[in-house]
Amino acid sequence: MPQRRVDRLDLATGARAGVDDDVADEAALVVTARGQAIATLMRTPGDDVALVRGLLYAEAGPEVAARAMTQAGPHQVDVDADPAELPARAVLASAACGVCGRIEVAALEGRARAVAADWQLPAAVIAAIPAAVRAEQPTFATTGGLHAAALCDRAGRVLAVAEDVGRHNAVDKLVGAAVAAGGLPWRDQVLALTGRAGYELLEKAVLAGVPVVVAVSAPSRLAIDVAERFGITLCGFVRPPRLNVYSHGWRVVGP
Repeated sequence: MPQRRVDRLDLATGARAGVDDDVADEAALVVTARGQAIATLMRTPGDDVALVRGLLYAEAGPEVAARAMTQAGPHQVDVDADPAELPARAVLASAACGVCGRIEVAALEGRARAVAADWQLPAAVIAAIPAAVRAEQPTFATTGGLHAAALCDRAGRVLAVAEDVGRHNAVDKLVGAAVAAGGLPWRDQVLALTGRAGYELLEKAVLAGVPVVVAVSAPSRLAIDVAERFGITLCGFVRPPRLNVYSHGWRVVGP
């Protein structure tokens, strides 16, 4: 299991300590059909053939799902099928959770630049953000079934909230509204997530230029790597009285 060094902040005691934290692994799995790449899935490595078989059962039907499959490499599963039999766009859209339409994860390097922001904010402000976002989730309050993404200012005030059954969809709604309003990049804002922080959400954060991402749940190993590489302060398990800072902790002062 991967580990990352994190700053663990205890708001109740005022303690701040560097600790080794176990993080969930996340990596790209390329699905090929007789050697031709047809999809990229973000997943936790392990049981890859079963993952692809189950995915194809839903996307391409039982006959295709029963085809011979091999673990062609640590991050590749090859299906013994004609590429035309596999609906690549449908597979990407349903399974990749935001990585739709792109085979090479490394393409982010060519599409984005590091986030440049030298401001800091108190840990107490970060810790208060999840409750502030929850108060702005009317549909979640009645259904309990939606994720949210929120844009907050440096004082922790909620500027905009989007709800959706998909975590990446909620972020896309926020970004889309900002594009329409000419509001990107988010150089002076904080992006808050009500679930875990996976690669695809940090990718969107990088492209939107936001310096701080706050998540109530865990980040993945790949999300932490992306945050570190592109200058984003990534906070996870933001559940008072504690929170973890996984990258660029210099932006967080206090508690």
